Amino acid sequence: MQRFGFEQYGDPSVFETIEAPIPEPKTGQVQLQVLGFGLNPYDASLRRGEQAAFRKVKFPVVPGTDVLGRITKLGEGVTDFAIGDLVLNYRPIGGYSEYVTASTSKIYKKPTALSFLDAAALPQVGLAAFNILHYMLSLKPGQTLAVIGASGGVGAILVQLAKFEKLNVTAVAGAQHHDYLQQLGADQIYSYTDDLPDSRADAVVNAVLGAADHGASLKLVKAGGQYVTTAYADVDVSSKPGTTHLQLNPSKAYSVHDGFAYLVDVAQKWGLQVRVAQSFAFNVDGVIAAHEMLETHHAPGKLIVMQDRHVTHPVRKDINQL
Repeated sequence: MQRFGFEQYGDPSVFETIEAPIPEPKTGQVQLQVLGFGLNPYDASLRRGEQAAFRKVKFPVVPGTDVLGRITKLGEGVTDFAIGDLVLNYRPIGGYSEYVTASTSKIYKKPTALSFLDAAALPQVGLAAFNILHYMLSLKPGQTLAVIGASGGVGAILVQLAKFEKLNVTAVAGAQHHDYLQQLGADQIYSYTDDLPDSRADAVVNAVLGAADHGASLKLVKAGGQYVTTAYADVDVSSKPGTTHLQLNPSKAYSVHDGFAYLVDVAQKWGLQVRVAQSFAFNVDGVIAAHEMLETHHAPGKLIVMQDRHVTHPVRKDINQL
């Protein structure tokens, strides 16, 4: 099988095709044929070597946390899934591959409410938004959540989950995204250049890349409120006494299975849009092109590498789902 990784840090051209044996599932695991995988800014940071001081990796490095796959083999003891099932998979690394193995605790059956592209794009941004709303913040229906960078991957999912939880949502993004945010259900929508109301929000999430929100978060959050940044930022909240600053980090308070179960429930009951900017061919050239775009201020939405719809494992019952 083919994997797409790199033997040295650098620009997108360091990606190469790596031939490897198809991995066999261990007890409690499944083997997945990867139908598509999503790209995240972390993947580019990993490729550039910016994570080297925090995360020790062995070359070759194969990135990839977001996977949509088809189960092609079951490990011993797996009874909740069947060969041919389409599943979402969130993993620490390795998704840029034709086949992967995954623990059953890290996969969830894809609902018909999510398209193939949405399913490949959802895991990282969806679980991050779930973590923020349910394990970092403590809001009740009717309270106000402000989302800065609301048109981005995490921000847009957070807007939708907050509306599902009956919160009042204030969204801040570029003017060109206001129609999109209106579709998602945001109650108040502002641009960064607007005169933002002071102390409107019980909690604010700064989901802007690099946390560069032009002061919008501190303007909106109430004294005594909660302020979450999705990117690392040293925030001075002294102007809003009692306000706590929280940094998004992976949480062990919930399981990936629980996060996926919640996201699928929202998708089925409410609807869940995952904005996809562009999809690329499932080969090393597609990966390089996607990473080149990942380095730019591209159109909002996730970048996806997707298999050709006719390239499938020969499981007859699912062939028409592609």
